[in-house]
Amino acid sequence: MTPETFISILALTLLATGWMLWLLPVGTCAQCPHCRIEKLAREREGDGQVGAVHGGPFCPVCGRHHRREEDHRF
Repeated sequence: MTPETFISILALTLLATGWMLWLLPVGTCAQCPHCRIEKLAREREGDGQVGAVHGGPFCPVCGRHHRREEDHRF
């Protein structure tokens, strides 16, 4: 086997491995803490935009925008 053939096989293997890793469902599982933190951050960002539009203040206790008379939602 020539070195060029061996290098080509390794390159194709590396590309195939990269493609398979790209297909993994990263950030969509419900179990791992990393995905839960990212989901909560996206929810807070969405709540922040809604709260800014509706004028509700940011609550440091529950981390959401709501009026002072409303109950905390956890």
